[in-house]
Formats: sequence, structure tokens, C-alpha cells
Amino acid sequence: SPDCISSVLTWLDSGVLGKKAHHQDQQGGGKSLINHAEADAIIRMLKSIEDETEFTEALLDEMSHTQEPAIGVICMYAEQKKLVRRKFAEQNWTEEFKRLVKIDTVDSYQGKENRIVIISLTRSNNELSPGFLRSPNRINVAISRAMDRLVIVGDMRMWAGRNAELPLGKITSYIRARQHEECYSVRPIELERRAAK
Repeated sequence: SPDCISSVLTWLDSGVLGKKAHHQDQQGGGKSLINHAEADAIIRMLKSIEDETEFTEALLDEMSHTQEPAIGVICMYAEQKKLVRRKFAEQNWTEEFKRLVKIDTVDSYQGKENRIVIISLTRSNNELSPGFLRSPNRINVAISRAMDRLVIVGDMRMWAGRNAELPLGKITSYIRARQHEECYSVRPIELERRAAK
């Protein structure tokens, strides 16, 4: 499998970006948030999966039986879903690869499973306020959709200290403690060195 998903569970940590990891509030009412750093990292990850043609061909082959997209991108906020969809649409993908990818919100994900799930937590601020990411059932839905590979994209700094007892706090410390095992890894989000075209 592609390097970026070689572990069963990977946390792609945006905290290394400092303030660049922070979410933005969408103007125009509503409590929805967007996070450009996470959206860009997800697009890069999808590109590196697409580059592994044998791997994607195997996913397509399997999808012809299951009809469920093999790769699910779950966004915890509706505006983030729109942002990731927009950035996805701006790239050149093969028609086959487009069929493999589904981008949706956690609330529309009930009861479906994908081989590979990438979660965009989106939320990151200095106040460390967890918002509805404190809710165990939403987190459970998000992390239980993956059959083979789960990637959580988010700011690990959010889930230490006073948030350590929340579900994401517990997941963070679990992965940190086991990141030297093959199944778990923590990777820093890398800053884009060149404009993605």
C-alpha cells in the first residue's frame, strides 16, 4: 500500500505548523469551520494514493463488487466538506480514481464503511475549545467507518492537557504510546514546498 497509509492507524499532525494549523470560522453565520492546511494535506495524500496504480486498480476491482467508494474522506464540519470537495474538483484526477473517493460529513456517514477512511478534524485554536468534537458518538461514527486504514488529520495539541480525557484525547495518547509499533504512526503534516498543480 502507499507509504502514507502503510500503518493501520495514522495521525497526520498539523500541530507542527503552529498558527497555520488553525481553523478559520466561515463568515456568514453558522458555526461551521474550515481548515486549509488539513484540506491541502488530504489532497496531497489522495494524490500519492492515486500515483500507486496497482493499488488503486485493486481498489477499483473490489469496488466493482461492493459499489461503495473505497476511500472515504469524513469531515467533521460541513464547510470543510465543501472546501475539500472544491479543492478535489480543482485537481486533475483520472475518472476511475474520482469514483473511488467519497467526501462527506460525519453526520451523513451512518452505516457505511470504506476500506480507507481519512478524517479531517478541522478544529484547531489557541483556546483548545473542543466544540462538538467532545461528542463521543460522532467520534465513534467517524473512526469506526474504516475497514483497513484510518488516517486522522488534525492538530494533536488540541487533545492534550485539559482535553486529554475526551475521546480524541484518549485516541491521541493511545497512538503516541504505540507509534513505534507497525500498526500505528504519527506523522507531521509537511508544508507544501511547491504549489500543487
